[in-house]
Amino acid sequence: MPLHERPAHEGDALAAFFMLGWRRAAAEYATTFGRLALLVLILFIFWSMWRVTPLAELGSDRLTVDQLFWYLAATETVAMSVGYPYRIVESDIRSGAMASSLARPVHYVLAALADWTGETTHRFIGVLATSTLCGLWVTRELPVDAITGTILVLGLWVSCVLLLLSQLCVGLLTTWLQSAAPAFWIWQKLFFVLGGLMIPLTLYPAWLAAPARTTPFAAMLFLPASLTFDASLANIEFLAIAQLFWLVGLSLLAWLLYARTEIHLRVHGA
Repeated sequence: MPLHERPAHEGDALAAFFMLGWRRAAAEYATTFGRLALLVLILFIFWSMWRVTPLAELGSDRLTVDQLFWYLAATETVAMSVGYPYRIVESDIRSGAMASSLARPVHYVLAALADWTGETTHRFIGVLATSTLCGLWVTRELPVDAITGTILVLGLWVSCVLLLLSQLCVGLLTTWLQSAAPAFWIWQKLFFVLGGLMIPLTLYPAWLAAPARTTPFAAMLFLPASLTFDASLANIEFLAIAQLFWLVGLSLLAWLLYARTEIHLRVHGA
């Protein structure tokens, strides 16, 4: 195959993987309904809690119940859009499917990410629409203008991609751990706490909030979601820099882990 033709063919293949994931998500009617029902339940449970919570005692009088609702709607949009693809990587390693993929023309990492991104994007649209409708029902208004809203949506989608990259890295640890579940449990707890899934980092004690903001977990959750109550230029710039940094960093980590996994599979097999 001529070298100048390969990128086009590879791009077509990745687009096909993206559409494969999209169609798979579109066909999961029962799963989609259950996910959206759970999202609505979570949002309204926390809304009911915050309505009777003395927010001033949390250390800040700047965040209202409505702002906390929109913040949670944003973070849950990310968390509920991505499933558990690390289990797919774990299964592929243990079953020998990844070893078999070494002979295929499309790189395993690129094919997996394209597939997962298609599936996640379909989920993301439904979850985003549902969380937005819930927010409008509760607050009767959007928290941001059109421009900031566009940046917010883009930031949340990039957060999903960061989440996929993280789970790819976790799944590849199966090569050495035999099971990626323990690593995922640790990663998940850090995601919840350092990312600020339920409560914004602005309500954390300073000794924890400051370092938490520099982690990839904050780039996945807090930084984009914080635009719902702080759409300052400085906050937007920090979000863009942090997400770009972690996109590159997690991509390199995934590539390095896969390279080590490939060497292991070629030497020792599945």
